[in-house]
Amino acid sequence: MPLSRPAPAPRTPFEERYLALAKRICLTAIPDPRYEIFLFGSRARGHCDHSSDVDIGVAGPEPLPGGVSRLMDELLESDVPWRCQVVDFALVNDENFRRHAYQGREIWRAAN
Repeated sequence: MPLSRPAPAPRTPFEERYLALAKRICLTAIPDPRYEIFLFGSRARGHCDHSSDVDIGVAGPEPLPGGVSRLMDELLESDVPWRCQVVDFALVNDENFRRHAYQGREIWRAAN
């Protein structure tokens, strides 16, 4: 019999506050509406613990101009208490990773 995964835990007010801050930073840093911005991984699926990082995806018609380093720096210098990883999905060639990341993602801004 396959092992079942526990139900996602609801986010605490602390988590909501700092994920909202990370979202605000991302939306401000990437104003171009052609780019979708989303949370993925364990924090999006609700299967995280206090040490889990924050996985943020950016998907657009081309690689993000200037790359993700400026956004990563802004997140690092912010009050967000977790390590943040930003992935530019225009540069992702691994379809298994892409499929897995897109499962259960939380869209912060849909692309237009």
